[in-house]
Amino acid sequence: MPDEQHKLPLHLSILAQNLPISETLAINELIAKKNLKRNGLLHMGFGEALMPLHPLLKRALADSATATKYAPVRGLLELRQTISDYLNRTRNIRSSADQVVVGPGSKALIYALLRLLEGDVLLPAPSWVSYAPIARLGGKTAILVGTDSNDHQGLSSKALSQAMKQAEKSGAKPKILIINSPGNPTGGMFTPENVKEIAQWARKEGITLISDEIYAELAHGWRTHVSPVTFYSEGCIVTGGLSKTFSAGGWRLGYAILPNTETGVKLVEAIRALGSAVWSTTATPIQQAAVVAFAPNIEIEKYVQSSAAVFGYITNKLYETLTELGVPCARPAGGFYLYPDFAPWRSILLKRGVRTSKELANYLLEEWSIATLPGSAFNEDPSALRLRLSTSMLCEPEEVTSVEEREKFLWKTLNQATKKNFSPTFPLLTLAQEKWTKVLLNLGGNET
Repeated sequence: MPDEQHKLPLHLSILAQNLPISETLAINELIAKKNLKRNGLLHMGFGEALMPLHPLLKRALADSATATKYAPVRGLLELRQTISDYLNRTRNIRSSADQVVVGPGSKALIYALLRLLEGDVLLPAPSWVSYAPIARLGGKTAILVGTDSNDHQGLSSKALSQAMKQAEKSGAKPKILIINSPGNPTGGMFTPENVKEIAQWARKEGITLISDEIYAELAHGWRTHVSPVTFYSEGCIVTGGLSKTFSAGGWRLGYAILPNTETGVKLVEAIRALGSAVWSTTATPIQQAAVVAFAPNIEIEKYVQSSAAVFGYITNKLYETLTELGVPCARPAGGFYLYPDFAPWRSILLKRGVRTSKELANYLLEEWSIATLPGSAFNEDPSALRLRLSTSMLCEPEEVTSVEEREKFLWKTLNQATKKNFSPTFPLLTLAQEKWTKVLLNLGGNET
């Protein structure tokens, strides 16, 4: 009798059987499924910019609703030129429209790059949850590089060389490095000196450097954002998008700036070919609305600055609370993340069955209704008791009954954010400070 299994209509590849969903999306879906928010849950597991959409962008999308024709695969020329001008104006990144590729989110563009570039991928540990799976989907090995133990953002040429040497001994061929500054999960930002060191190392070794600058506009102001393309224009690719800067993650629009070299031109055409086979084009109405987002406009620029100020305020307030409680945690420099280390409570947590960061995240969710993500989700050693805390949802108002009320509260906050003595009241921030205080008092004093 023939094997019945051979008659099954679906035959999954090894990749399909072992590919996990992004943990950042998984925690959000879990909370929505269980409706945990109504049970006093403190949601710090998902990083999404949640400011109200700027009215000019809302109007631009409405005006573009009838743009139903396919746009060029690489993106509308007007949008590509506007993005080029925007990066020149805001980050001193010199480029032309021909170097810009637009796609359905920067994640899709990073995937395209890793499919089309040769070699394996060097990744800082920790680094964003999606880089390693995208590398795997691109048929590449992800090679982890140790970071500064004080803040887990600093990346030295020595550590890079060591990781590269070890990888080559094991048969890997590292030719790509992905960095993210301001970073997820650390909330940290490379110093200008560190950026220069990384760029010079990449040039010396002939490494393609992909600089994910999705949080660049959300810098908190005490450290200057510098792009490595400034030091390594011929080998650096810059990616970004709408999601964090303009609180429009669901619009799914990203961009990549390719080097102005012969190989860069070929790579642009290769992305165009891949995009034509996979996503055809980024939604035309979204592209037309994005022109308004990236074009010079005082109102929108103030909105972005205010958003950065609000996220910086909330993140730093919680940082102060944690450090006052004795939790080792690097000072955040951008975005809306903290990366605290609970190693000082290891022996106490061990008595409660907590040995790994994943077990710590589960303990906090089950016992304290605090949703976080474990450091192991970001390629950290599972035994390291570090967590990624997202503060972006702590700006949400409580007990509002309509979208209009929510937006009124947030717009009032945004309008005050860049003024002196900005000191708003955020109920969820207060709740977070109280909950973390209770957790740490319950665990007892810092053992170190």
